[in-house]
Amino acid sequence: MKLKYQVVFFDLQRKILSGEWPEETMIPTETELCEIHKVSRITVRRALDELVQLGFIYRVRGKGSFVTKSRRLAERRRGVPHSVPPEGAKMLNRIEEDILYPPGSALAKNFIPLFNGSAKSDEGIARLRMLSYIDDRPYALMSIFMPQNISDLIGREMLSSKTFLEAYEEVVGDKIATIHRSISAVIPDDEQCDLLGAQPGSAHLWMKNIALREDESPVAMNYAIYNGNVYDFAVELELNSPSFF
Repeated sequence: MKLKYQVVFFDLQRKILSGEWPEETMIPTETELCEIHKVSRITVRRALDELVQLGFIYRVRGKGSFVTKSRRLAERRRGVPHSVPPEGAKMLNRIEEDILYPPGSALAKNFIPLFNGSAKSDEGIARLRMLSYIDDRPYALMSIFMPQNISDLIGREMLSSKTFLEAYEEVVGDKIATIHRSISAVIPDDEQCDLLGAQPGSAHLWMKNIALREDESPVAMNYAIYNGNVYDFAVELELNSPSFF
C-alpha cells in the first residue's frame, strides 16, 4: 500500500509523463493540491520535493512550481528514425482514449502555443492514448497530441497497424523532416505498469518526441513510456561533426 505522499507524487508524475502538463506549465499550488487530494500540506510538500529532486519540476519563489524543460542532448539530424520490430513480429496499436480538448480548455491553452505554425487559436487539441503491442505483448504506452486540423485527417482505423507518422505521411503526403527527442528513465505508476504488463515499481524508458515538417513547424508531440522488459533503444548516427563519445 502506497503512502499518502506517494499517491500524490505518482498522480503528478503521470500528468507530466503523459504530456497533460507540458514543459513550463505551472502546476496547481500547494493549497490547491491539498484540496484535490484531501491531504495535508506536509504530504503535498514531500511529493513536490521528490519531483524537484528527480528533475520533473522546479520552483520559483513567489510564483509557484513549473514543469521542467526537457533535459536533453538534442539530436537534430535529418531523417526520421522508425521502430523496427524483430523479423516476423506483428505490431498492433490499440486506442485507449481519443479526446478532443476544446479551444478554451486548460490543455488546449497549454499546447496551442507549442504548435506554432500548425495550430489555430480557435481550434482544439486532440489527444490519442495508445497501447502498442509486439506479438500481443504491450511494449509502449503513448499519448499523442496534435492540432485538431491534423487529427481530422488521420483515420483511426489506420493506426491499428501503422505508426502515427506513417499514417500522417500516407494521408497528407508530407514527409516528417526532423524529430526532437528527449529520453529519461522513469518508474511509472501502477496503472501504467498494469497496462504494460510490467511489475509495479520497475524502471522503464520515457521519451518525448516532437515531429516537425521541413519548415520546423510541429505536427505532433508524443509522450511515451516504453516497457523496459521488452524494448531496447538503439540508434545509428551519421557523425558529420564532433560529438560526445
